[in-house]
Amino acid sequence: MKTRCLTQRPPGGRNPSACGITALFNMDQKKVSGKKITDMICLMRERENGQGAGFAVYGLFPKYRDQYCIQVLLDHPEGWEQAKAGVESLLHEHTDIIEEQRVYVKKGVFKDYPMVWRFFVDPKKGTEDPDELIKDIMIHINARIDGAFCMSGGKDMAVFKGSGWAEEIAEFYKVRDLKGYMWTFHSRFPTNTPGWWGGAHPFSIVGHAVVHNGEITSYGTNVEYLKELGYQCRLMTDTEPLIYIFDYIVRKTRYPPEIAFQIATMAMAPPYWREIDRMPEPLKRWATYIRIVHRWGMANGPFSIVLTTDNPKPTMIGHTDRKKLRPLIAAVSEDGGTFYLSSELNSIHEVDDTMDFWQPDPGKAVIATTDGVLNRGTDRDLEEFAKLLR
Repeated sequence: MKTRCLTQRPPGGRNPSACGITALFNMDQKKVSGKKITDMICLMRERENGQGAGFAVYGLFPKYRDQYCIQVLLDHPEGWEQAKAGVESLLHEHTDIIEEQRVYVKKGVFKDYPMVWRFFVDPKKGTEDPDELIKDIMIHINARIDGAFCMSGGKDMAVFKGSGWAEEIAEFYKVRDLKGYMWTFHSRFPTNTPGWWGGAHPFSIVGHAVVHNGEITSYGTNVEYLKELGYQCRLMTDTEPLIYIFDYIVRKTRYPPEIAFQIATMAMAPPYWREIDRMPEPLKRWATYIRIVHRWGMANGPFSIVLTTDNPKPTMIGHTDRKKLRPLIAAVSEDGGTFYLSSELNSIHEVDDTMDFWQPDPGKAVIATTDGVLNRGTDRDLEEFAKLLR
């Protein structure tokens, strides 16, 4: 009998290293295999330490695109079936299970690994807020069902991750055989966290996912803030609060979609007060409002992040801290159809020779949707944002 299972949180530890993040988004939603994103992340091997990697993919389940896909890791000292039974009991209580599947992985890559399972579900009739229900289910699984970890729960998307090198995770989940239109990939584990399967990036809630390079020193403040908003941070990583802050601002505050992403990213990396003092109205008024109302959502420390979401439409967002202490490169293919984000330019040029690349300004969000690249991460984007606020 095993003394500890792979879905359990391990004791603390530290193994410093860089992180590699990379992403691609076919804005026309044309699907490509996972080979492209794998080639991008594996080129940055010096950023890894072999303790973990993972990826998110959108457009994966056309047959079940209208159902939520609850994808879980299962590993219990008394058998993974016991953890699965706990998840099933919770899902039967709140949802209708339309289909369930074992996720078949490649044997021989890892000696020990958890069972990977997915459930396609519809919230029971009469559910007032289906997204909120799925959010609560995901958090409940992670916090209270022993031996189970929920990797993702969105529609037509999934997260795959584990403890190993990026190439090993790609091989284990057969990523080259998968197809999707929006991908992110991350290599290495959170800075202050030992390696465990549930602690790898991406982190996801409902249809959002995040990969992160850096260190969020405001973790404690962010966690306490999120408790008041109905989120439990149980994954022992400073990245987890980022996706919950994004979910709360974009989905729950009900800001108009055309300004919600700017508000979310501005809340996490707000302008300095001296910058706000020089802003024209109404941008100055809104920046002040965001700093005050969402002040506990501010992320301190060095970071670069990539956020993906399908709410209200497929969108990819790149963002860095105000001092640009972590790298982030953006690019668009020469035909204008594919948007890239990466820690390094060479990973983009590994798959695309485009010369349309740039570094977003510190603290400014670069945003791409199915309508194209809306923000390039410059001061001019704030001018356009101000026009939407009038």
